[in-house]
Amino acid sequence: WHQGLNIRYWGILFMVSQKVKILNPSGLNLGSATTLSNSVLKYQSAVQFTYEANDVKGVANMKSILNILAAEVNQGQVIEISCTGDDEEEALKSVLDAVNSGIGELV
Repeated sequence: WHQGLNIRYWGILFMVSQKVKILNPSGLNLGSATTLSNSVLKYQSAVQFTYEANDVKGVANMKSILNILAAEVNQGQVIEISCTGDDEEEALKSVLDAVNSGIGELV
């Protein structure tokens, strides 16, 4: 899962991130937002994703179902997931596994 992994240094904080394409047909709807949020709640790291829609860039907290839904991410859209904290690599792997498996939907 390290292919395309970015590690950045911000002062004393490290961050891991990776771009991923949303594969599931319904995009990030209520069910998939709930699944994603639940998959990262157990981690202490901050987990978020950046997205772009209609020439507007945004950042969504992945521990918030409402933040995920507000991003209105559709199938085929590429988002960049980033994690910062003690367990950042485990958190990123968990999210990437969920997204790459279709977040509970057939892809």
